[in-house]
This record gives sequence, structure tokens and C-alpha cells, in this order.
Amino acid sequence: MFKKASLFLLTSLLYASPCFAGGGYVLAKPGKLLLEENFDSAALPELFTVGVGDWKIVDGALRGRQQEADKHTAFRKIYLDHKDVIYEYDLKLEGDGFHQLLINWGLAHIAKCVVRYDSAAVFKIREKGKRDQMVKLKHDQGLDPLNGDWEEKTFAMDEAEISLEEGKWHHVVIELVGDSISLTIDGKTARGRHIGLSEKKDNFGFQAGGFDSYTYIDNVRVYQAER
Repeated sequence: MFKKASLFLLTSLLYASPCFAGGGYVLAKPGKLLLEENFDSAALPELFTVGVGDWKIVDGALRGRQQEADKHTAFRKIYLDHKDVIYEYDLKLEGDGFHQLLINWGLAHIAKCVVRYDSAAVFKIREKGKRDQMVKLKHDQGLDPLNGDWEEKTFAMDEAEISLEEGKWHHVVIELVGDSISLTIDGKTARGRHIGLSEKKDNFGFQAGGFDSYTYIDNVRVYQAER
């Protein structure tokens, strides 16, 4: 859906404005809509107020940039109880930065998806750090996918070669279903599988990396995934 675009301007805005396209699912199909946000207000929506970095609404989209003083990638953390899920949104990069989406249970990172101009990758987070956080927060479900060998590092389960245009909108679909995850952007997909991905989730975060760059997010939809 194009924001505030008249029918007369629709064609000329096609490659300049975000468009919620839908589709591109590889693991599941959308079920119940859990979250919808188009950033139509000038103020940050309540669910998008937690985090660090320079974030504001610009031209009807969420714009983020990392700040050196934070000593952390810029992020907005969105609290939402979910498990099997589809995250769908439009993304634009400006400058030489990158974008990440982290999927979490409390402070424990379950998985992350990383989008750069030339690559899209899905990562399994280091098991020991995750499990230590889960025990501390009493979130441990008793799963031990590595049979006590928790020194497995964070690693990319898969990576797809892409070619994003700076300043152009691109459509992102991330599916996390059971022990499988996929990241599809402009029809290119990276996917991975690990039993450690099947934990409960209660928040996720949009991240912007780079001090001289911006990440734009728009047309956010989060669905319960149905197989």
C-alpha cells in the first residue's frame, strides 16, 4: 500500500516509495496477524520506543542510525509473545551500513538475520551465551541440542548473494517455524535449521549498523505462521 499517494502519482512513485508486496513465503503461510505498523504518526509508536540509537519517523517510515556513544548497534526492541512466526516488512539502506533483525527470549538471542547490500544471511547464535541467559532468566526449556557441548560459536547457517540498490525499497520476509528459519529479500532466500531455534520468543529487534548510514523500515507485519 502506498502512503498518501494519489492514483495519478502511483506509477511515478512505484520505485521511490515503500510498497507492502506480500508473498515470498518458503516455510509457511501467514495466519493470525499479530502486529501491524505503518508509521503513519509523527511520533514513534509505543511498541517501538525501547532501544538505543538515533530513531525517528521520516517520511512515514522508521529511520535508524547507530551512534558511537551507545557502543552498540542501534536497535528498537518490540515485545511480542510468539513462537512460529513470519516477520514481513520493507527495507531501505542509505550509506555503507547494514541491517539486522534479532529474535530473542528475554535477553537471550535465539537467531539473527543480517542484510547487507550484497548478502542476506541467517545466523544461529552462540549456544553458551544463550543458555546462560536462559538459565539466569529461568527460561531454560530443557532442550540441549548440542548435548552439553555449548562452545559452538555464532555462525551463518546460510547466505544468499543479493544486490540491493542504495536508497531503494526492498521487501523482506523472515520465517521462523519450529527449528527452521528463512530470510527472503527480493526473491533471494537464505535458510537454516537448528533445534536451538525452536525456543519460545517474546521479543524481536530491528537493528541499524553504521555511523554514517541509515536503515529505513516500513509496512511491518508479524503473522503467526501456519504450515
